[in-house]
Amino acid sequence: MTAKKKTIGDAFGGQITTLDEQRAIWKDALHPDAIWEGPMFETPVQFIGAEACGHFFELLLSVVPRFSTALAGMYPTSEADTFIIESHGGGPTADGRTTYTQRYFSLITNKDGLAFRMREYCNPFQTYKAFGKEHWERSTGEIMRKYNKPWPASQKPDPITLPPVK
Repeated sequence: MTAKKKTIGDAFGGQITTLDEQRAIWKDALHPDAIWEGPMFETPVQFIGAEACGHFFELLLSVVPRFSTALAGMYPTSEADTFIIESHGGGPTADGRTTYTQRYFSLITNKDGLAFRMREYCNPFQTYKAFGKEHWERSTGEIMRKYNKPWPASQKPDPITLPPVK
């Protein structure tokens, strides 16, 4: 019997998972050339490659271990593997100080049944409140420096890039 492949939804369903369980999910769910982008932060973030995306998701789950999302709407695009979702999500933070509450608009492309490109728009102030702005910027910067791969030939560069606000 073949085990069912995991999806990113398996990581973000509100269940606490171990680091090894998370990494098994990333291996199943992320295309090797996966990119996750958050262009709305004061310092925009781009995680390039499955390893960098996985470390970013691990950061998220280390701060919000029961993170989950609920779909509000899903909208097709002219490209069969690309869609837009509107969702909301969050969960209590690991330190018990607050609850992360967020609303997302995400442009998602799958390739070969795997998450390939995710561009997410959310309220950065909600993220800074839950993660601590300094911790967010230090941690995301470190992930990008240590784990980002060169831009893959399989991915079109974003035609619109914004400089950091700072």
